[in-house]
Amino acid sequence: MSINSEVKVKKSLFKAYSRGLVMAISPSNIVFWIGVFGTALTTALNNVSGYQFLLVASGILVGILIHDILLMGAVSYTRKFVNQSFIKWTSIIAGILLIGFSFYFGYLFLHDLKKLL
Repeated sequence: MSINSEVKVKKSLFKAYSRGLVMAISPSNIVFWIGVFGTALTTALNNVSGYQFLLVASGILVGILIHDILLMGAVSYTRKFVNQSFIKWTSIIAGILLIGFSFYFGYLFLHDLKKLL
């Protein structure tokens, strides 16, 4: 391995790490995990007390850490199988599913609103 290839590897590792860090501290990611953590802690606060609450909070944090590590591993493993066409179709299917969920929850909202009025 030459010095130039070592420099390129170090630069690419730094670039990958910096991209991952930016994604991890993005506002949407932080808001998502605060929502998960806050909801779980609110539920736990009503059901447990004292050291049990700390145990539940620690368990949630460990679960988040495990989730992120598994997600990074899955992305790293599947990266070699993903091409531009796959990304395009995944985005289209995800968009269709999100639109479907929005119609479903919109229907539920209107149905419940109708009951209230």
